[in-house]
Amino acid sequence: MHKVLLITGASSGVGLSLTRYLSDRYEVIAVARRLERMQDSFRDRPQVTLRQADLSQAAEVDELVRWLKTKFDFIPYVINNAGVNLKGGIEALTLENVQRSLMVNAVAPFMILQALIPGMRANNFGRIINITSGAPLNCFPEFSAYSASKGALNALTVTCARECAGVNVRINLMSPGPVRTEMAPNATMDPSVCHPTVDYLLGLDENGPTGRFFWLGHEIPLFPNLEGIDWLAGKADSRFKQMIGNQK
Repeated sequence: MHKVLLITGASSGVGLSLTRYLSDRYEVIAVARRLERMQDSFRDRPQVTLRQADLSQAAEVDELVRWLKTKFDFIPYVINNAGVNLKGGIEALTLENVQRSLMVNAVAPFMILQALIPGMRANNFGRIINITSGAPLNCFPEFSAYSASKGALNALTVTCARECAGVNVRINLMSPGPVRTEMAPNATMDPSVCHPTVDYLLGLDENGPTGRFFWLGHEIPLFPNLEGIDWLAGKADSRFKQMIGNQK
């Protein structure tokens, strides 16, 4: 199989590290807003195709996916890595902050998957990694825009994975860990610590996990154990303590 891999956010941090690491084995399509930085970083990597796109702009994402579909017959590997973290409390955040966070962190991956999953279905193969964070599980103060947007990405990923259950397409989430990036310059780990997890997720066989969350080689539960709850009937068994009087 022709090993073409798309990765967004390739100009710095995790995306830069992964592009360098994976370009020895894959034909990489590297996407980022800062084209000159990618040109400097990958000038010695002829197998890396560069494409400039600002994923905060829906029109540019639409132009990107049109270009991808025109230039490449089939892209079997995707890493949606680009992200923004606009910190601020609820009262300090602007609507533009929240919209930008959702666009880059969730809507752009949605647009990319919507464009490329049909080709994966047609070829009965696809491996997708959506880069997430522990933020929507921890919900730290002043990270609401980031946590909400990554939470949306998590839900999108799990839903897409379930929709692709009948074909050999595996769609998973990965948090790279507390690694040094422009968003976290004081973090203690090098981005390369996520490479083994990426190798594992890209190399999954047809029976491998899908719709799951991985972090530094560990699988992290996304959901509580809801066995015993019947959502549509509005009932829960005795394992769930009733905190409010009988509901009618």
